[in-house]
Amino acid sequence: MEPWLIWIMAGFILMTAELLLPGAITVFVGVAALITGLGIKFGYLDSMTSVLMTFFGSTIVLLIFLRSLFLKFFEGDSRVHDTNEEGDAIGSIVIVVEDIFPFKEGRVSFRGSSWQARSEVELLKGSEAIIVRLDGNILIVSSL
Repeated sequence: MEPWLIWIMAGFILMTAELLLPGAITVFVGVAALITGLGIKFGYLDSMTSVLMTFFGSTIVLLIFLRSLFLKFFEGDSRVHDTNEEGDAIGSIVIVVEDIFPFKEGRVSFRGSSWQARSEVELLKGSEAIIVRLDGNILIVSSL
């Protein structure tokens, strides 16, 4: 099989792969492969060095200049959600995993991990508590 045909086929395969691997990268690598294949076909590229330099050079140029331009017109599905971790945590039920006494912090299990917790009342290991507020990374809990 002719080298120019291999480059052109690889270019079409890469451009088609963009449908499966979105990110606006493989399409430009595919276009660079097409440019390289056409350069070989029409006799502009006759050595392996010129072929590789054309492929890598055109890939870099296409990625730097055209990718940012295309991403402005074809924006992905990006959403920014306003998260309120404190508001989401307050009112949640937690399990005490280390005894909590007034003026002595303990630990509770919340969302699959262990958190430092403080309370004005004594809470023993294994009991349930409710989060009333956050103080930095420390959960302030109360008995149910």
